Amino acid sequence: MSLPNTEEGYLPYLLLLTGSAGITHSIVTYLKPATSLTQFSGPAAPPRDALTAHLYGFKNIYTCLIRLYTAYHVSNPQLYDLAMWTWVGVFVLYISELLVFRTARMKEATYPLVLSTLALTWMVSQRSWYQG
Repeated sequence: MSLPNTEEGYLPYLLLLTGSAGITHSIVTYLKPATSLTQFSGPAAPPRDALTAHLYGFKNIYTCLIRLYTAYHVSNPQLYDLAMWTWVGVFVLYISELLVFRTARMKEATYPLVLSTLALTWMVSQRSWYQG
C-alpha cells in the first residue's frame, strides 16, 4: 500500500499517522493492559485491569480504522464525516474524563484535547476543499 497522494492535501497524512499510532496503542492495550491506561490516572481513576484496557483498545481499533480508510478516500463525504466524528469522540471523552468523571488529569488530557481540537478545526474548515 502506498502513501496517500499529496495532491489531495496533507489531511490524509494526519489521518494516516493518528490511525497508525492508535492501532499501535490498541495492540499495547492487549499486551500490557495496566501500562496502556496511564492516561486515566486522575483522582477517581478506575482500577487498571485487563477488561478496561481491552475495551479501550477495541474502541481505538474501529476509530483508527475509520481514520485509516478515510486517509485513502478523503473525498468520500460519508467517510469524511465519520472521521470528523472520531475527533469529536476523542474531545468529548477527554473533557468528560477530566471534568465530569475526574478519571484523567490535565497532564494526560492535554495532548488528546489539543490534537482533537486541531484536527476537527482543520477538517471542518477545509471540508469544501476536500469534498470538491
